[in-house]
Amino acid sequence: MGTMVLQYYVIESATGKHINIEVDAASKDDLEITRSGWQTVWDTDFILDPQKEKYVAKTEEGEIVALGAYRVREGSVAVYIAYIESQPESNPTLTRQKKYQGIGKAMIAFGIQLSIDANCNGVVVFEAKTDELEQHYIRDFGARPVASLYPDGPKTFMIADQAAKDIFSSYLF
Repeated sequence: MGTMVLQYYVIESATGKHINIEVDAASKDDLEITRSGWQTVWDTDFILDPQKEKYVAKTEEGEIVALGAYRVREGSVAVYIAYIESQPESNPTLTRQKKYQGIGKAMIAFGIQLSIDANCNGVVVFEAKTDELEQHYIRDFGARPVASLYPDGPKTFMIADQAAKDIFSSYLF
């Protein structure tokens, strides 16, 4: 089989146009941007934990669309998506009219790619921070609840098998 070529994109809300994004390792400067206007400042011990790989999604013009923190372990059964955050202009917690849609799906698809590359069969695991997100993950991404990492913490979900394949393949071209 030839090399898979993935083209991640988000959708510009105003026009419905697909905007291509690149996902790369995040630099210190990429994380520093979260000091102004972002929901979370990305300098916490939780996010900066060296076991988590930090990635930035940018448009071709260099606009930061999202950040993601992933824990990838060879020999593990899944990639753990520790945290994903949309830029302030597209974060539903911070704005009523999102600039871009589909950010979460693209960042989950990137986690699935990391999982495939680490021989975890495309399996990703993550927590839902709100009941609304929980329903969104189940309805729109085929996520399934799994045993929670923390008894009183947020519910843990897994995307695997056909659900992972469906998300991943929507970015193949």
